[in-house]
Amino acid sequence: MTEHVIHSRIGASMPGWSRSFVNPSLVLALEAGRTFEEWLGGRTPGVDYARISADQSTRSAVLAKGREAGTGVRHQHEENVETADAFGVAIVRFYEDNGLTAMGPSLVRPAFTEMTEALHCRRTPEGFPVQALIATEHERVWRLASDFTRVHQAVTVTDEGWFIERRTFFDLGSKHHSEAAVTSDGEVWRTKERIERHVRRRALDGGTPGGRRRFGWLPPDPRSGLRINMRRDPEEWPVLREMIDSALRGASWNAIARQLNTRGIPTASGNRWSGTTVRQALVNPVMCGYRAIHGQLVRDPATGAPVVGRWDTPATVEEWEALVRLSRQRGAKRGTRLTNGSPPPDGTPCGSRMGGCARPTASHPDNAVYVCTALDCEGTARSVRDVDRHLQEVVLSLLGERRAATGSEQPEWAGAPLLRSLVSRRDSLDPDRMPHLEARISGLEAAREKHHRSRQEALTRWDPSNWPTMSLEQRRVAISTVLRSVTVLPLPPGRSRRAPFDPALLRITPLT
Repeated sequence: MTEHVIHSRIGASMPGWSRSFVNPSLVLALEAGRTFEEWLGGRTPGVDYARISADQSTRSAVLAKGREAGTGVRHQHEENVETADAFGVAIVRFYEDNGLTAMGPSLVRPAFTEMTEALHCRRTPEGFPVQALIATEHERVWRLASDFTRVHQAVTVTDEGWFIERRTFFDLGSKHHSEAAVTSDGEVWRTKERIERHVRRRALDGGTPGGRRRFGWLPPDPRSGLRINMRRDPEEWPVLREMIDSALRGASWNAIARQLNTRGIPTASGNRWSGTTVRQALVNPVMCGYRAIHGQLVRDPATGAPVVGRWDTPATVEEWEALVRLSRQRGAKRGTRLTNGSPPPDGTPCGSRMGGCARPTASHPDNAVYVCTALDCEGTARSVRDVDRHLQEVVLSLLGERRAATGSEQPEWAGAPLLRSLVSRRDSLDPDRMPHLEARISGLEAAREKHHRSRQEALTRWDPSNWPTMSLEQRRVAISTVLRSVTVLPLPPGRSRRAPFDPALLRITPLT
């Protein structure tokens, strides 16, 4: 009940993943014997939607080392929770499309589709009521006129519907908003705001300060996943500590700069030191593990305490505070696919994607293999022919099970109660309000028919007998409905690479 994984990466050319899940706090409350109404506590029930066009961690094995998959959508969820709390909304279910653009008319965003259907029906798949939608910005929800229409219809199917973005109510009936919804006006400003939110979220995670390299810290190393300004430079670190000690003993900024220049020690940019550059380096809160954005320390929203980062620090909090006081005393105004299960040499699981490449042999000129794309992996590889043959058997079996389940008796369409309610009100309303109600009823009836058509199409799509005539794209869609991931395990010690294919070395995780 807690999670629906709607689409996942199966192979190098597949798009990102989509999923939805019930609020974990609601799950815990129900397991403890509380009712939904008790958990709701008078708040407005709603849904959360997060989307990012490109997850940096999935673009290459190098980027994956320095960034956890799904960080972008997680940051959006966190901000949406803060917004929900401010407006008295309880997020019943979370929806996310990770690594999926909203600009492709032919690209399906499964979580977006599920979210709009739940909001339109005013019910989640579990039967929980929902009437509000929260997103960090409306561009995350829609970019195309057709998607805007779907959201508008879903939110306004009853008068109680809300859409909240950027901590404000979004008036879906406004002509200005409806026109702006499908244009790029103000995109530069929105991009700047998005970047600032991203910086703040990274700071709340304790992420390393980006930008240029700072004196005392190492540059980034993509092969190991080392981010910039994370670990100490063994040559510069003692010098940085000397600078701190000299300042705390009363040496002026200019005196410290002259000493560094006399010794021929350059700044991180290779330039000569000045009193200003010394002061700016030492009063920066990164010295003790803190971060500042626009002159304000980044603080934990729950406790109000400064967030402590995960990088090496040359000074204690007390020393940094003393340096800031010293600066102010001196007149400063401011203080500051397939994934590879083979372990690399360090013994940790690889988990990198595997790509296909041709490896023709004399006996098999069309031979191809799946190979790990990680830079420092042991290089696990498997025959494409053998892997695909086995996975096809698994997929066809799972599709047959899915078809049998779909063909059995299904629960009532989620929007049926709301549709019956609106139809029953039709005779008692003033004639002037009839067109508006008729539009809502027509929208729900269209959604009902689409639901029934989708169910019939699913029966056809999940029919294993259609596999030989399916296109490559249709097969990929079918695979994504039954498989979450496939992990290729390394060969056991002593087993030859020429040994027969062993399907037991494929860890298959089906979608449930």
